[in-house]
Amino acid sequence: MNYAREQFVIAQADIARSKVTNIFPIDPILVAKAYDLEVFTASLPRDVSGQIFYKEKKIFVEATDYITRQVFSITHEIGHFILHNDGTSHTSKRDTSSSLGLDEKEIEANTFAANLLMPQDEVLRLAGNKYTLDSMASYFGVSSLAMEYRLNKLGVDVYV
Repeated sequence: MNYAREQFVIAQADIARSKVTNIFPIDPILVAKAYDLEVFTASLPRDVSGQIFYKEKKIFVEATDYITRQVFSITHEIGHFILHNDGTSHTSKRDTSSSLGLDEKEIEANTFAANLLMPQDEVLRLAGNKYTLDSMASYFGVSSLAMEYRLNKLGVDVYV
């Protein structure tokens, strides 16, 4: 993703967050409602973490995933809704292409979700106040792994 597109994606995440609150952790259900989206948990195929039906404005996430995973999946699907809505549907799979960051739309949706849930300014503020990785993850309501990816992306070292 080029710099201009990345800045656009970040701006869309900021707009989405501003529709609900800047109090953390961000509630993805409230963000979804701001876009007239409904969120459901369901038993999805093993390789699927989330799904959005654009026309019906419905998001489905795996019912057995940890809540922090569901939070990221919901915001990821909201990212697809805002950035890639072609009127059909989108399925986010747990596969090599997704995990290696090879698909441009998946990269954009992940960037959107990370910036919505863990905005750079707030991450840097917490890091400057010597928060640990786990305390930051708890503050933002995300998994330690998601927090670690975000910190790495921002080039921030924190105490473990």
